[in-house]
Amino acid sequence: MIEGRLAIVCSKTDPASMNIRSKLLEILDFKKTMDKVCNEEVYRLDDVFLVTIDHETIYADEIENLIKVNGVIFASRHAAESGMPAFLAHTPGNWTDQALYGGKPRSICIAMPIHLKKAVMSLERLRIEEGFTDWKCGLEVTHHGPYLDETPAMFIELGSTPKEWSNDKAAMVVAQAIAELLDVKNEGKVAVGFGGPHYAPQFNRIILNEDLAISHIIPKYAFPHVTEREIMLAIERSIVKPVIALIDWKGLKSDERQLVLNVCSKAGLQVRKV
Repeated sequence: MIEGRLAIVCSKTDPASMNIRSKLLEILDFKKTMDKVCNEEVYRLDDVFLVTIDHETIYADEIENLIKVNGVIFASRHAAESGMPAFLAHTPGNWTDQALYGGKPRSICIAMPIHLKKAVMSLERLRIEEGFTDWKCGLEVTHHGPYLDETPAMFIELGSTPKEWSNDKAAMVVAQAIAELLDVKNEGKVAVGFGGPHYAPQFNRIILNEDLAISHIIPKYAFPHVTEREIMLAIERSIVKPVIALIDWKGLKSDERQLVLNVCSKAGLQVRKV
C-alpha cells in the first residue's frame, strides 16, 4: 500500500491524461519509485504520488485499495458533443439511480472544495496568460465516477476533442494548475450548490469573484429524482463542511426549492439565492 498526502492519478487509456502526465514530469521534480500500480511506474515528489492506471479514471473505484492518501486528483480528458475547448474541474459522483459513466448510483465522493476553487482560479488565470481566450473554464456540477468511499477526490479536465487532448500548450496549463494545488491547505469558507445547468454559470461567478469555495452542485436535471438523502450527502460529503447553501433560484422548480430549503434548515445552513 502506497501512503502519502496526495495522489495525482492518470490513465494510459486517456490521451489528455497522458499528455498532462508528461507535462507534470517535465515541470515537477518527480522521482521514480520501486512501487507499481496496475503494473505501471509510480513517481513521488515528497508526499505526493503520480500514479498511472491501465483503465479509465471514471472506473477507478479500486484506487483507494491501492493507495492511502488524503486526496486524489484525477487528470482526465473532457468530452462534449459541442466540441467546446475547455479547462474544467469538478467532484465525482452520481445523484440518481443512473451510473452510466462509472461510480455507484446515488453515491458521491468526498469533495475537496478548497482544491477545486484553487484549480478553477489557476486554470482561469493561466487560460488568459497563455492566450486560450476563447476556451471555456470553470467548475462543473458533481457527476460521473469513480466512487471512492473514504478518500476525497476531484477531477481536473482538458476538453473536449482529440485536437485539444493532444495540445501540448493546453496540457501544460492543466499541469501547472495541478502543481499549484499541491500545497493547498483545507481551510476556507465553503458552500454547496443546488440547481442550474451542467456548467454552473451562477456558481462559477461566485467561485471566481468571492472568497467562497463550492463542494458539490446538484444540477437541475438531477432534481426530479433527488431525495432528502442525496441533499444531505451533498452537505456532508466534503473535507471542509459547507456553511452556506447557494440556490440557483430560477434553476429549480418551487417544490424542488422547498425540498432544498427544508433539508438545509435541518442542517443549520445559511441559504442564499443566486
